[in-house]
Amino acid sequence: MMLIDSNIIIYAAQSEHENLRQWIAEHTPAVSATSYVEVLGYDKLSEAKRQHFTAFFEAAPLLPLSEEWVTGNE
Repeated sequence: MMLIDSNIIIYAAQSEHENLRQWIAEHTPAVSATSYVEVLGYDKLSEAKRQHFTAFFEAAPLLPLSEEWVTGNE
């Protein structure tokens, strides 16, 4: 499973990054719980962008934070 960073999620929302949005749509990479907080926790996020990112996070596979995930001890 591939994991994308918060900055990639933010860049993909910009109109000039259609290719990045297409790549994300084709590969369905996972996002981390940390990215969820970083992107949606931005205090100057417009309501339109908040709705866009919320829809994105609802569709993306979310990797939770856990010691097992970090260390590989499942």
